[in-house]
Amino acid sequence: MSQSHEPSTTCHSAPLALRVVTLAHARTRGASLTACLLAALTATACGADTDETDAVPAEAPTLNAVFSQVIEPRCTFSSCHSTPTVAAKLDLTRENMCNALVNTSSCLFPRRMLVVPNDPDASFLMHKLTGAALTEVPDGNCSSSSNLPMPFGGSTLPADEIALVRAWIAAGAPCDTGQPGPTPIPSGPAITSLAADPAVPLAGDIVTFTVTLDKPAPEGGQAVVLQTDDRALSAPIEVSVPPGKTVARFEAYANRPSSLFMMVARTGASSKSLELRVGGLEVAEALADAGHGDHSQWVKLRNRSSLPIDLTGLKLQVGQTSYGLITVPLSGTLDPDSCLVLGNVTGQPPSGDAVTFQQVDFTPGLPTTGAQAAGYALFNGDAAPTGAPPIDTMLVGATNQAQLLGVDGHAATPACATPPAGSSARRTAAATCAASAPQITQCL
Repeated sequence: MSQSHEPSTTCHSAPLALRVVTLAHARTRGASLTACLLAALTATACGADTDETDAVPAEAPTLNAVFSQVIEPRCTFSSCHSTPTVAAKLDLTRENMCNALVNTSSCLFPRRMLVVPNDPDASFLMHKLTGAALTEVPDGNCSSSSNLPMPFGGSTLPADEIALVRAWIAAGAPCDTGQPGPTPIPSGPAITSLAADPAVPLAGDIVTFTVTLDKPAPEGGQAVVLQTDDRALSAPIEVSVPPGKTVARFEAYANRPSSLFMMVARTGASSKSLELRVGGLEVAEALADAGHGDHSQWVKLRNRSSLPIDLTGLKLQVGQTSYGLITVPLSGTLDPDSCLVLGNVTGQPPSGDAVTFQQVDFTPGLPTTGAQAAGYALFNGDAAPTGAPPIDTMLVGATNQAQLLGVDGHAATPACATPPAGSSARRTAAATCAASAPQITQCL
C-alpha cells in the first residue's frame, strides 16, 4: 500500500575526522528548506545508530561544545537556522543560540520549551534529537507542520553527541558564550514528582494527577504550567499549589486511545515529565490459519472504553520482521463494548451481537509459520511503524528476535504461542492470549 512521504533531504559525507555533514538541496525551497532541521533542531545527521543512554560525551558539556560539535556543522547554513532563512523561526548562530533555545517555546508547539534547564526529558530539543514523543500534530505558527526527526530517512546523531547535548541541559544549560543569556527565572519551589491515577486510563476515564513540590508554595500560591497532547488528554494548561502547601491535584479527561505521549509540569526552572498513553482499543483475536483448506483469515478489534471511538486516522498493521507487512487503514466509529472484525471469510459473513464485519483481503496473507512471532498492532495513521510505539499490540509466536515494539516503546514479549490450525489467538489479558475456538460472532 502506498504511503505519503515528506520531501526528502539527503545526508552527504564529509571528511571523517571533522564529523561534518551537509544537507542536499531539497526539491522545493519552501517546504523542504523550512523542513531542514525543522522544529527546533532536528540536527540529526549521518552517523551510526547507537544507544544514547550508555554514551558518554567526548568533552565537557558546555554551550560552546554543543555549538561546535553539533549545531554549527549541521544547522547554521543560510538555508537552515541562520539568515536569511531562519527555519522554524530559530536562529542558531553562535551569538543567538542560547537565547533562542533556553526557556524558549517551539514555534511548532507554543507550550513546549526547546530547552528546560536541568531537565533533558522535558526539553523539546532532546525529543527532536532522539525521535521521542513526536506523534503529536503541531499547533503553532511555524510555516510547516512537520514534526519528524531530520533529515528524513537519515541516521540519528552519534550517541556521544546526543549525550553531550543531554549533559549540557542536565547541567542547567549554562550560556557560556560571553553573550547575555536568557533572563533568569526566579528561584522558588521545585517539582519533585508528577503522578497519574490511573496510570493507563481508558478513553472516557477521568485521570487524577498529583504534582508535588519540594517546599511549601509561597504567599499567593505556586503556578505550575502544564503541556501535553490535547488530542489524547484534555487537561488544564496551568494549576496552582495553594500557599503553604506542597501538593496540588487536578483532573484530566482521556479523549481517545493513543500511543505514548508526554505530560510536562513546569514551574520556574524546575520541571517533571511523565509518559502516558490512553487505552481502550485493542486487538482482541486473530485467526491466521483456519485449517482444512479454509482460507478465512481475520482480526478482531475491541473497544473496551466507555466512549465511541472514531477510527479515522488509525491503522492496523501486521508483520513478523516488522509491522509493515500488511497495512489496513481504519474508518468509521466503534461503539463502546463492541468489536470490529476485519478480514475475508469463506461463506456467509458473520453477524452477531456487538460485532460488525468489514471485508478485507489481506495481501499477503496473515503470517502462519516461523519462530518469529507475528505482531498485530494498532497505530496512529501518521506514526511510522518503526519510529513510534503502537497504541496496542498482540504478538503471537515463540520469540521476538525482530524486536517489534510494544506499547511502552520497548521490544514486546509474545503474548502466546502460535495456535494450531483451526484455532485463533484470543486475548485473555493485557499481555496474554491463548489458543481458542474462533469466536468471530462474539465480542469477547
